[in-house]
Amino acid sequence: MLKKGFIGGICMLLSIFLFSHQGFSQEDKIGDVAINTFRAQIRLPQGTEIKFLEKKESPIPDFYSVKLLLVYPDKEVPVVVYVDKAGEKVIIGNLFIKGENVTMKEAGPPRPKKIDMTILDVDKSPFIGPKGAKVTIVEFSNFQCPYCTDSWVKLKTLLTKYPKDIKYIFKHSPFQPVGKTFELSEMAAAAQEVSQEAFWLVHDFLFTSEGQSVAQLDRKAIQLKVEQLLREKNNDIKPFQTALENGKGKQRVLEDMDLGNKLRITGTPTKIVNGDIIVGSTPDNVLERYLGK
Repeated sequence: MLKKGFIGGICMLLSIFLFSHQGFSQEDKIGDVAINTFRAQIRLPQGTEIKFLEKKESPIPDFYSVKLLLVYPDKEVPVVVYVDKAGEKVIIGNLFIKGENVTMKEAGPPRPKKIDMTILDVDKSPFIGPKGAKVTIVEFSNFQCPYCTDSWVKLKTLLTKYPKDIKYIFKHSPFQPVGKTFELSEMAAAAQEVSQEAFWLVHDFLFTSEGQSVAQLDRKAIQLKVEQLLREKNNDIKPFQTALENGKGKQRVLEDMDLGNKLRITGTPTKIVNGDIIVGSTPDNVLERYLGK
């Protein structure tokens, strides 16, 4: 039920839920009740993780302030709910004391989700830029996403502008292990078996207008076009053909997809910049802040 009321100098605009919970120890019950009630009453994106952080005495008599952490793919959002000491009443909402939003102050601001860059297997993936670059960008992308095209155009400009300061790593993220988008990723991954340069040749082509038109053709026609591109640059096409035949190109894509799933990446483009997850096409000034420009 919704209540708005005043206790002394305290103003509450809150939802109050009454529950009977059994089977928990008193210490465990408070955190579990807070998490289960929040998940039941608040609509969250699928797969959102909720972690218990702490509990402490609250300004509401006989209630704890329980701090939880909502873990999204790209950020972590702390929230506070109030649970009575018997673990039977839960209050979700904002608590104001003398005009100050105490709930938001206790919770603190959201923060970008930090990723350990060592788990990203960057050495397996195609890259541009020096190893010791100031900024490392790992991007999950595919060749049929218009936002990915826009992202690459912007990133290519930055890589040209700051060649010594940025290392860029490409990860395949076609979402489904079948269909046209997956086939295009597989073609590019198979080209990597020829060389890094061969991969970027195919990658850049698929992000052009001509490449997007070729991408509408059937698999064999796309393969023939890729082979033509490779021959024009005096590449041996045999490793490319072999990678398509033995499934090595496909396996590279599946490994990237598996990594994306573990990181709970649900949209493209998604970048991991020095450990921070950024979803969507990113303005130049955001990336330049990492460079200190």
